[in-house]
This record gives sequence, structure tokens and C-alpha cells, in this order.
Amino acid sequence: MKNSLFILTEDLNNGVIQSQVLTHIDFLKKKKICNFILLVCYWTKDQLDESRKISHKLKMKYGIRILFLKLLPPKLIFSNFINKKRVTHLFTKKNHDIDYIHARTDFCAIIADDLKKKINAKLIWDCRGYAPAEVDYQGKTIINFLKKLFLAKRFSTACKISDKVIVVSSFLKNKINKFKKNNIFIVPSVASSSLFKFDIKKRNNLRKRLKINKNKIVFIYSGSLKKYQMFDETINFFKSLSKKNKNIILFVLTRDKIEAKEKVLGIKNIKLFSLNQSDVNNYLNAADFAIMFRKNDLTNKAASPTKFAEYCLTGLDVITNSTAQDYYFMKKEIQNIHNVKQFNFDLIKNQNRKKVSEFYRKRLSREAYVVTYSKIYE
Repeated sequence: MKNSLFILTEDLNNGVIQSQVLTHIDFLKKKKICNFILLVCYWTKDQLDESRKISHKLKMKYGIRILFLKLLPPKLIFSNFINKKRVTHLFTKKNHDIDYIHARTDFCAIIADDLKKKINAKLIWDCRGYAPAEVDYQGKTIINFLKKLFLAKRFSTACKISDKVIVVSSFLKNKINKFKKNNIFIVPSVASSSLFKFDIKKRNNLRKRLKINKNKIVFIYSGSLKKYQMFDETINFFKSLSKKNKNIILFVLTRDKIEAKEKVLGIKNIKLFSLNQSDVNNYLNAADFAIMFRKNDLTNKAASPTKFAEYCLTGLDVITNSTAQDYYFMKKEIQNIHNVKQFNFDLIKNQNRKKVSEFYRKRLSREAYVVTYSKIYE
């Protein structure tokens, strides 16, 4: 079994890190593919405090070693040079047996480059999006134009120095192919089929506890309130449905509960919940339809929403637009994906949720990519 150093800059109290990174580490360890040391890099005390709140619990739960390292903020000139030295110094002064360095972002890949050469390890860049496109949300200014150029350069550098690259979409693979031709692996944002699956008992129990009768149609939105997730558009869509059908309700699962409360104030058939990751499956099971809209831009064309995998592994019907192209093609294979522009209650047929769940278990579960992971860490 190989040994890997996993480098990230997000705090451990982040729901995405817990649902993606830590479950990934735990899964590969249990499959005897790779062991990990987790290096959490930070540049503010708040980042460190958030991670330390939960680090002991995560160490005990996943049986991994977690290290912390303070870096200079990436926006500072010459910070990469100093940050590379700090990462290298931390690991060359100790006797660590490391075969791979798994970098969660292009920034992490670049600061790991010197260490990779020093210890003769292979560098895996986990490319989950296209950072230059995300600057567009900040408006068109000269500073943002320069920022895009800087991030594009960082992207191309990460392509060139990485031995292997994991991408979450065909869009990203095409981007990276301009700089690198081999050892590119498409692994979409997946979810664990042991954590997310259809369970009629969980569905009935939660609906009973929440006093939702069998005839009530439950819609669900799960995620943050970031602009690209189109929460306002989701609420407006649901309000338009409510005018046609009074027997519907919307669950909103989010950690941004205060902001969400302001946006849905006065709408009685919308219920807000802030849940632990382990409880999300129960609420997805209790629902009938998931709503997942994304803006039609480069950021979302490059992305692979984990929420889609979670929704589909529980057998939900998903109302969406065609932005997530790698997923939308599955509409032809199974009938649980509905175009928001064509959505009509009268046209919806009752799905066999177990059948839908099983279909996606073979395509969007972490377990479906065991062979791919074995190749990446071979």
C-alpha cells in the first residue's frame, strides 16, 4: 500500500472537505490502496482555529495524522518561493516515507513542487475547477483582469509540474490537454454509496417525525448560498410551482441558515435545516424532487457538483438546467433528470427509486472508481 501526503488550504470544519477529502482518504485506506498524512495549510488564525475545533475528532474517526503549517497568503509577491521552502523544510527534517503528494488545488501543487523533487515523490494534482473563470463573479476591472492572467499562469504551471492530474469534468480535461497529454484521469465529484442510498424506512420515519403526510410532495435544495448555486432562482421557481400546486413543500439544507432565513422570510412551505453530513441522507430520502440549478458559465462547465451524486444515489428526481454537461447526458439513459424549462407535474411518472439509485451507484459512487484510484496510486 502506498503512502501519500494530502495538502489542502481549506479548514477542516468545512462541509465540502468532510464530504469529499476525508471520505476519500478513509475509502482508499479501507481499500488498502493508500495511507495518508493530512497537511492543513493556513495563513490566518481564524483558519487554524476552525480546523483545530474538529481535528482531534477527525483524527480519532479516520485514524489519520493531521499536521498544520502556516504559510504566507498567495496574493503576496514571492510567497510561493517562501511557502515552498516551508513545506519542504517540514517534511525533509522528519523521516516520512511518502510515495505521492496529493495536492487539492493548483496552489497546493505549486508549493509542493520542491518537496516532490527533494523526496522523489510523484505529484498528483486534484483539479476540481477552473479558477480564472471564478474571477468573473467579481466584476470586470483591470485588477480582476490581471488576477485572471495570474490564475491562468498558475493553472498551466500546475499542469506542467504534476505527474498525474485528476479532473472532475471533460471540460477540464480539454483545458489541461493543452499543457499535458498523459496521466489525466476523469473522476467526477462522487459520493459514497454506503452513505447515500435509497431507504424506504428512513424516508417513512423522517416524514412521520416531521409530520409530512404521504400525499405531500417534498422538494429539496442542499448546499451553500453562493451566487453560482442560484439559490434566489431556486426560490422563485419553487414559488411559481406553489401557485399551481398547494400540496408541496421545500426543504433547504444549508449551513448558511441565517442568510437563507432572510431570503425565505414569510414563505410558510419552506423549511430550513442545518445538518451534520451524516444526517443529509435521511432528508434526501424523505424528499421527492431535488432542485439543482447552475449558471451557464465556464465555472460551472468545469465543475462537477457533488450534490448531483448525492441526489441521484438516493434515487431522487432532479430538476436542473443543462449546465453540468457531463451529467446531463445521462438524461437519455435514465428518466430522473428533468429540464427546468419543461418541468410539468402532469408529465412526471413515479420512479423506481431503488432502480435509479442502483444506476448511479455504478456511475457516480466512490466505489465505482476503485480501479481508477488503483491506477492513480499504483
